[in-house]
Amino acid sequence: MKTNRLRPTLATALMIVMTCMLVSPTLLAADGGTDKGTTTQKQLPNAKATVLASVKNRNTKDDFTTEELEQMRTALLDLLDANQTLSSMVHPQGETKGSSKANANDFDEARVNIQQMSTKDLSTLRKALDPTKMQEKLANSQRVLSKFKDGQTTRSSSVTPNSAGLPGINAYCGAPVSTAVIIAADVVYFTAEAVRDIAQDGCNQVLVVLGEGGNGRAACLITDAIYIIAKAVNQGIHFCDDDYNQAVTQANYDRLGHIHDDLDASVANDNTNEATIVSNDNANTLTLDTHATTNTTNIVNNDNANRVTIVNNDNANALALTTLVNAALTQIITNANANKDEVKNLLLRTQIESDLSSTDGAAFVALYETPSNVCFPSLNALGLPQPGVPSSVTQCGLLDLVRSIVSQTIANVGAGTNAQSYFAIGDSQRAMGKYKAAYASYRLAFKAAGK
Repeated sequence: MKTNRLRPTLATALMIVMTCMLVSPTLLAADGGTDKGTTTQKQLPNAKATVLASVKNRNTKDDFTTEELEQMRTALLDLLDANQTLSSMVHPQGETKGSSKANANDFDEARVNIQQMSTKDLSTLRKALDPTKMQEKLANSQRVLSKFKDGQTTRSSSVTPNSAGLPGINAYCGAPVSTAVIIAADVVYFTAEAVRDIAQDGCNQVLVVLGEGGNGRAACLITDAIYIIAKAVNQGIHFCDDDYNQAVTQANYDRLGHIHDDLDASVANDNTNEATIVSNDNANTLTLDTHATTNTTNIVNNDNANRVTIVNNDNANALALTTLVNAALTQIITNANANKDEVKNLLLRTQIESDLSSTDGAAFVALYETPSNVCFPSLNALGLPQPGVPSSVTQCGLLDLVRSIVSQTIANVGAGTNAQSYFAIGDSQRAMGKYKAAYASYRLAFKAAGK
């Protein structure tokens, strides 16, 4: 499908008209009127009113310091710089930004006029305008535009289709304008327009004071020039944005026709492929049915044979597992009993050694000084024979175990000082039936061996 060939021609004509609007301030003397019918103003009246109200000077004083007047000059230069930055962004495809000599001359002439403004002219504007508020309004726009120019804001220089034959986007300015830049451009334009409108009131008041023939509009010629520049630049920015949106719409329409043609060809190809696939599927179905019947019989026969083998193998495995489990259970019980006795004997030994290590004169544990041939039934908490414990199970004295522990300790750690003699005395006392005295001697032998 064909694109609209008139669009680039119309766009070029509009760009020429906007360039012509960047006229010299000397041509503005005859233009004392104002044009407030811009598309941006109609769309954003609240924004314009806000800017207008904010940059008005609320101070009623008439005399200003040199610093205050120079701040007015700086604010006007900042406003001009912001518009020049915006102007460098309005360019058709393939044209270098800021390449228009006419545009550059207009900005240079306006800058020279601002730099040559007299103290009187600056005072006239300073009475009506607040330069601090002007600079505050421009600060954020300048940051946005600086990022845009430095490449920090996404901005493609060209848009190309991603498949062969698909129509591309034929935009006059070559790339979309970001929303941030459009908002920044509107703020700069509103500021320029507000400065122009407020300055008109100040200049008119000066004319009344000077009388007919007075030179009170010199300062306003400069604000008028900045306004005309800002208006042309702002329209250029919005033209690029609108042009790109229209180019995208046209490209989408052309691409839809391209896709439509592709779909028609694809449908015809699909119909041919469908007939081939159906014929092939019918032949494959017949072959699969034959193979399926044969394979079913083979599978059933093989499953029956495998089932018998599996059942026999499972029975053999179950018997082997049962035998292994029983053997493991017997071993576990045997080991548990052995571990239980080992822990019980170790605990009893450490308790006996703790009592043997007691200080001299400490009371003895009665069971430790009782001979092993003295036995008695286990008692419960009431001092009665423990219910459920067979009468054949009795508790006997541990004096013989104490003697064995002391003897082994002497053998393990050495005789020490008099350990062997104390041990011999204990054996003699034990033989005479003096069990308490024998335990006391064994205690002395144990402590002597440990020293």
